[in-house]
Amino acid sequence: MRADDLKNVLHPNASQLALLAAAERLVARSGFEGASSRAIVRAAGHRNNSAVTYHFGSRQTMLDALYYWRSRPINEHRARMVAQLVGEGRERDPEGLVRAYVVPFVTAVEGLRPSSWARYTQAVLQDRPLVFMDWVRRDVKRYEGVEVPVVGTLDLLDLMRTVACDGVEPLAGLRVATVSRAVVAAVAAWEADDEKGDLGLPPLDVLTEELVRSATGMLTA
Repeated sequence: MRADDLKNVLHPNASQLALLAAAERLVARSGFEGASSRAIVRAAGHRNNSAVTYHFGSRQTMLDALYYWRSRPINEHRARMVAQLVGEGRERDPEGLVRAYVVPFVTAVEGLRPSSWARYTQAVLQDRPLVFMDWVRRDVKRYEGVEVPVVGTLDLLDLMRTVACDGVEPLAGLRVATVSRAVVAAVAAWEADDEKGDLGLPPLDVLTEELVRSATGMLTA
């Protein structure tokens, strides 16, 4: 895929947004296998079966645009939190780094309620290697000329690797990948329960603090 294809859809119009939202919901509930172009078109209420190709050029470009659309504010929030840590000389503070990972993610899910984003992110991770960070960093090189938001999160995860397992690789990378996946899975489970109207659902601020506490313990164990 050419970077220009993605550049053309970074600011989606109403028709494109309907397709992106439909794709997000379908992947969150049925995985990528259940989110064919035809299924996405139907869920978005489009009559043209070629709507994905017409508006995005390809299904892959649409999925890339979806990730860009949703992850950009999360990554900007993370970048601000990391910049504050660096400014305070706390870039090796495990709790601070974990909080910078967890809080923007949970904040986004709360703002989107009813949200599908955590489950979508979980589906993305299921399609990646266990230790996914280096794989993703190589993959984003195909978007040369496009500022890919996920790079900011990769930089944060690299900082977490310096404090995990004394920075000894490959254990540090494995530990950070495990922490990241655990956070995403917990928020995805909360999101699914929220959609069902579970009366026993803990408030998101309670979940956030529990995730920061437990993930920091995992990172530094």
